[in-house]
Amino acid sequence: MKKILLGLLLFPLLAMAQQTITGHFAPENSFQFGILYRIAPDNVYYVTDSNIDAEGTFVLDIKEDITPGMYRIVYNLPQDQHFFDFIYSGKEPVEFTFSADNVITFSASEENKIWSEYVSQSPVFKAQIDALLTEENVKERKIEKVLSTQKEWYNDILKRSEGMLVHDLIDAVKPYLESNFSSYDIYAAKAKRNYFDSFDFTKPLLQNSGLPLEQSIKYIFTKVDDKKSATSRMANIDVVAKKVAVTDAKYQKQLLSNLWDFLTANEQVKEANHLAEKHLIPISKKLGDTALATKLETYKNVSIGAKAPNFSWPEYEGDKTYIKYFHDLEPAERYVIAFWSSLCSHCLNEIPKLHAKVETMTPDSVKVIAVGLEDFEAEWTPVASRFPEFINVLGLKKWDNEIGNAYDVTATPTYFILDSEKKIIAKPETLEQVFKALVIEK
Repeated sequence: MKKILLGLLLFPLLAMAQQTITGHFAPENSFQFGILYRIAPDNVYYVTDSNIDAEGTFVLDIKEDITPGMYRIVYNLPQDQHFFDFIYSGKEPVEFTFSADNVITFSASEENKIWSEYVSQSPVFKAQIDALLTEENVKERKIEKVLSTQKEWYNDILKRSEGMLVHDLIDAVKPYLESNFSSYDIYAAKAKRNYFDSFDFTKPLLQNSGLPLEQSIKYIFTKVDDKKSATSRMANIDVVAKKVAVTDAKYQKQLLSNLWDFLTANEQVKEANHLAEKHLIPISKKLGDTALATKLETYKNVSIGAKAPNFSWPEYEGDKTYIKYFHDLEPAERYVIAFWSSLCSHCLNEIPKLHAKVETMTPDSVKVIAVGLEDFEAEWTPVASRFPEFINVLGLKKWDNEIGNAYDVTATPTYFILDSEKKIIAKPETLEQVFKALVIEK
């Protein structure tokens, strides 16, 4: 959340004069370089770089025609972990100090000073209000005092930012300013209803920033009914999608894709699938982005609670060939789908142990479908023959195999645990977790 708090800004003005960006890093950090990137909706673009001297200082001279907006400084490797974003207007120099504990303080640049003040002070008011609202006996006068102070502060910082890029940022993320407090429920309902009042998703300035994603995530996860949290979050996703629907389809896809990435990274499976199925898949299909649609559908198909995708394999009796389907297998209390390879050292360590475990269990308690992702049948056949308790399935073309693709397999071994209805109940990462998932409580 902190990484995206300053989002991307692009402003179609030309800088009036050459400016500098000066950084002072704590010498004990021993950073060696500073690289400047311009942030764009689709990527970050290299601008210039400079070495950091022994005292921890570097200076970047900025060309006059550089586009004002949001920029990123990378100061160490890996780049996706050692960076921070800031505003560059082209009208003033930027100078900052980066302390040993990674605290950034701007000594020059009113744009960044004001934004830093807003970013640091706004949560303080929120924490004070939340604390008062959750007290056993809500004291209206105390709340109204904090609300009044917050309103006065916000109006002041908004006025001080007039004529600056940061003004539109502060205006867009305006907090709910209530003068008269009546009850917690009424206050919370109004705050939720007015959340996006100042946020115009059609503005290019905001579209090219991280704030739409930032604000959407906050809305989805903080404006929630605790009694039905998952349902409430999905309803909030619908609100966000409706707000974004006033923009063009390409931008909708961009923002909602980023939101989906956030949800999946944080294992919000129901919410991610709701977003995909109701909003993002239709948009991706409308734009002809079949790769994204397939990715979203595959994730949904192999999510916890989904019925595992069906697949087939040949079985032979003499000169006859029979096609078997996974969904037609005889009932079992648990199913394991294990993707492995005869050339995978981890697989050759774990798969025999799984087979030994299955040998101790009754046939109707667990069935293992072992899918060998291989380049050549000759390599797989002698190894698979060691596991007669498994249903051994050969998956040729390895990483381009149809079964592996349906299950989004990118590494071996990969395990799926299914219940008696062939619904996915676990995707264990270790063999110990596989064994634990096979324990059936009576």
